[in-house]
Amino acid sequence: MAIMRKYAFQIAVLALCVAMGIYLLFTYVWKPEAELSVIKAAPAFEMNDIDGNPVSLASTDGKVRLVYYYFANCPDVCPPTTFLLAEAQEKLREQGKLGSDAELISITFDPERDSPEAIRKFAERTSAEPGDGWHFLRGGSDETIGLAKEMQIAIVKDPGGETFSHMNYIVLIDREGQIRQLIKGSDENLSADYIVEQVNRLL
Repeated sequence: MAIMRKYAFQIAVLALCVAMGIYLLFTYVWKPEAELSVIKAAPAFEMNDIDGNPVSLASTDGKVRLVYYYFANCPDVCPPTTFLLAEAQEKLREQGKLGSDAELISITFDPERDSPEAIRKFAERTSAEPGDGWHFLRGGSDETIGLAKEMQIAIVKDPGGETFSHMNYIVLIDREGQIRQLIKGSDENLSADYIVEQVNRLL
């Protein structure tokens, strides 16, 4: 007891430092990530994939979905963003979640030129693997552009009719069909690890 009285101040300071350390640890190091808020309900859709199989929002319910709007003749952002998604596809496969818990959906808004064969060539160029938890869908041009708009992705056909101006975002949709995040595909810091991390946050 004499020792306790002798070093009471030092012990109190040490206890305070330990308490402060624990507080800082939980506040800044182990701080849980805020839940992704619901942006809106994803609009219903049904289109055929490049093998002629129908795929809809409802048919993929129960899985987290990454939806990306693109066109195969895109001269800039679509190929590298699709390549990032291909890396995410591989990581989800390695985790045993591809197809069972998470799926990728790429929708062309240039179906007149993006035939199934053109899409397969585009997928090959970007290391994507259609059919393995990844649906490449085709619908009418007006239908897909309208659907993208409902998902907050703006697409405008340029006057020459050969290309498009479009927002380059990956739409993250949860198991219940709610849009939870728009991931900027052209962000130079975006990685496949980040994309997979966001998927796992919803699983």
